[in-house]
Amino acid sequence: MDYQQMMAQREVVGYWRAILSTLKQRGLLRDRPTQGGVVVPHALAVMDQERVMFVLDMLRLGGVSRERWLDRNLWHQWRAALSGRRVVVADGYGLVVVVGRQPGLVIAKRLPEVIPLTPDLIPDGPYTVCLGMDKRGPVLLDLAGSERAILCGGAPGNGKSNLMQSIILQLTTKHGPDEFQVAVVDTKQVDFGPVFARLPHLFMPVAHTMDEATALIGAVEQERLRRQAVMAAAGVNDWRKLVEPLPLLLAVIDEAADFARTPAMDILVESARKGRAFGVSFVVGTQLPSARVIDPQVRAALETAIAFRCRTHIESQSILGTGGAEKLDRPGLALAYLGGRWVTAQTLLVDGDGGGGLAERAAVPPMPALSELEAALVRYAVDKLDGAFIIGRLYSQFGDQVSKYRLERLARQWELRGWLTETARNENGHKQGRLVTDELLALYVPPTDIGAEIVTSCLG
Repeated sequence: MDYQQMMAQREVVGYWRAILSTLKQRGLLRDRPTQGGVVVPHALAVMDQERVMFVLDMLRLGGVSRERWLDRNLWHQWRAALSGRRVVVADGYGLVVVVGRQPGLVIAKRLPEVIPLTPDLIPDGPYTVCLGMDKRGPVLLDLAGSERAILCGGAPGNGKSNLMQSIILQLTTKHGPDEFQVAVVDTKQVDFGPVFARLPHLFMPVAHTMDEATALIGAVEQERLRRQAVMAAAGVNDWRKLVEPLPLLLAVIDEAADFARTPAMDILVESARKGRAFGVSFVVGTQLPSARVIDPQVRAALETAIAFRCRTHIESQSILGTGGAEKLDRPGLALAYLGGRWVTAQTLLVDGDGGGGLAERAAVPPMPALSELEAALVRYAVDKLDGAFIIGRLYSQFGDQVSKYRLERLARQWELRGWLTETARNENGHKQGRLVTDELLALYVPPTDIGAEIVTSCLG
């Protein structure tokens, strides 16, 4: 038996086991009182390119009546057990169970090969983005809900990084930094250029080296733990129920293979697994989909899988848990299981300049700027506190405009961005406040110039 025959046999056996398991779950199989186990039906399997047909032996149906085999509710349960594959039972001279081999790949109407990302395609719902278009229309992803932990992958040049750029630009277009923050790992140093490096929504600067990436992943986990403590103190179980809501934090990891079998990957998996209640979401991509990179723990933590064209059935299996992506025939075409069905969608294409066109059209600020209040905080720290960003002193002066909690959050954000130094201690062990850095001073806006140019706020 050659390799292809062996894989085909495994596929057929897997389908039949799922069919029998469902029958057993529904209590349709009779027990064997003396021999143990259950009476199982028998069938002859026939396979072609699109389907597997199980021709049932009418004399050995396992005690399941003909009417039961024709129950559409049973077919729906089989479909769920078989990862969305269509299952029907044909009734002619005998019963034939027909299972579709590759779910979601048949496109009745061919989609355009290029669908540019434009502002009119960005959905209105909070934290919702458009993945692309399928034959039914727009395909949406809820980054704060059912699609908050996404694994995407495929062969190089087929759309993985473009999808990540599209998600970020859509969210930054309709959410300010007080509602949405993003942490980006780009170890290839080519996919997230100046447009992304200047976004005011950055949780930390874009990480380009492995050390920077490891630090960023650790900082995301620390933020999750901090949010957990804040929510526990407030007695709420959802990040959106806080009196002072937290922004959605999205971690975008462009190449998971760099972290395979490392402590950073363990931290990433832990954060992804527990992040839902705390407003921490993930999009993790790889152009090397293999069992070494995408092990069972990674797959379990990243619940939504999106596959672009893969080189082999095995690569598709690594991402989706099933074949199919190896048959996608062009860049940008993606296969995913969303909303209880398999979807084949042409993803939205970001401008070739890395998103600058969309950023300009959607009025994404070209540079981080300080709000009037933030500029006043910096001015007071520089003029009155010798450049020290001391929370207590600032709260005493500006307590009628901002809470201490927001001041502390702002200080942590600015420290992560390099706009404030880390908290230090003097020779006596006493804490010294964070100091304003040259990077923050470069953003400082004198009071006479504060006006229409101020287009964004890290404080909210």
